[in-house]
Amino acid sequence: MAMSYRDLGEGQGDPLVLLHAFPLNGRMFEPQMAAFSVDRRVVAPDYPGFGRSPRTPAQPDVRYYAEAVRGLLDRLGLERVVLGGVSMGGYVAFECMRLFPERVSALVLANTRPDPDSEEARETRKEMARRVATEGIGALAEIQMERLLAPATRENDEELVERVRAMILENSPDGAVAALGAMRERPDSTPLLTEIEVPTLVVGGEEDSISSPEVMSRMAEKIPNSRHVSLPRAGHLSSLEAPEGFNVALKELLEGLR
Repeated sequence: MAMSYRDLGEGQGDPLVLLHAFPLNGRMFEPQMAAFSVDRRVVAPDYPGFGRSPRTPAQPDVRYYAEAVRGLLDRLGLERVVLGGVSMGGYVAFECMRLFPERVSALVLANTRPDPDSEEARETRKEMARRVATEGIGALAEIQMERLLAPATRENDEELVERVRAMILENSPDGAVAALGAMRERPDSTPLLTEIEVPTLVVGGEEDSISSPEVMSRMAEKIPNSRHVSLPRAGHLSSLEAPEGFNVALKELLEGLR
């Protein structure tokens, strides 16, 4: 399950590995790669079936994506990393913490949630998968934009809207359908929260309707060594919509590791 990835920078600190949101790819972390590769190695993979990665051969579960991350760490010789995940990336990061917590020195959980899908959310994902299978990946660009971006972003930042649309269209329909199935069946990670022992940044957008500030705050309260940051005028893609604020919060986490 080889994954393509972006790899930039070098330095003494543990490398930063960033896991992307659905239905984007690793290119969404360009603002973070530019900011942090100055003195640290930053790696941003594409999940199987996303970006430049070959698609998954069957219906994977979330563990499959976490195993792919572990395979990439092995391939790159990375013993310990700062692991960050946005949205679906958070679901994969939780699974990484189950499988190989000893290789994670700090954690970033952005615009994500620990609980499994509700019945309504499961049905929504099934319907979304049906539309992608019949209409192609372009259906997701239509469906997801309102869910991903804050109203002000959609109204005032046409360039970012088009960047997000372009990233969605770079992914394969098969990859998107597989990821929807994996997210739909993901386990409850709430019991894991109290067991996370590394410094953790919980960061999201004030206008995120999927992982609301209340959801993020409750999650942070359960993680022993965590800090919660809520970014104004940002929706579900806070690392793209509010990159300056996101990067300030991430920089504080990284500086605290020295």
